[in-house]
Amino acid sequence: MGIFQPGDVALRREVLWGRPWAVTPTRVVVDEPDLLVLFTVPGTRFGFPEHPWRHGWQASGSTHWRGNGKLQVHRPGDAYSVDVYWEGEDRRFRGWYLNLQDPFRRTPLGIDTLDHELDYWLPVEGGWVDKDRVEFEEQVVAGKYGAEQAESIRAVGRSIEAMVEAGATWWDPDWAKWEPDPSWPVPELPDGWADYPLS
Repeated sequence: MGIFQPGDVALRREVLWGRPWAVTPTRVVVDEPDLLVLFTVPGTRFGFPEHPWRHGWQASGSTHWRGNGKLQVHRPGDAYSVDVYWEGEDRRFRGWYLNLQDPFRRTPLGIDTLDHELDYWLPVEGGWVDKDRVEFEEQVVAGKYGAEQAESIRAVGRSIEAMVEAGATWWDPDWAKWEPDPSWPVPELPDGWADYPLS
């Protein structure tokens, strides 16, 4: 699979039960063999194809990304991304959001993955808290995740907790200072994105 260039559009497509579930067009920041960094430009519209499991953002009426945008730092094989969050017009760094998800799989259009609901928040002040654990367990009961997959997700959470407690985080803290290229326009979804073959 080819390597994207900085500024290219890459589709972050979520796949649930073998079918596209949601998509976010992103801008590529870094695409190297051991690191993939994507940026969601403020105002980017989400795509939601028909699916038997309704996406939470779709259900809440969220149609596009608000705020300062989101930077997502990935390593191949990791079942989570490290997302960088800022707030306010001065883009004040607020913390790291570890988003549990399927390890990304490359496609000609970008990547396929699946959000796992369970996440971890590492505020700039220090410490950590898990997020949406109750919602995750409710979704397990409802059948979104099978028992084996659910336990695998919990195990990723435990490994994240151990990493943070040991002070062994691997990502470059300078990502907190990163700023997007002001010339990047909001990317748009190409026609037929939901029908493109799965990775």
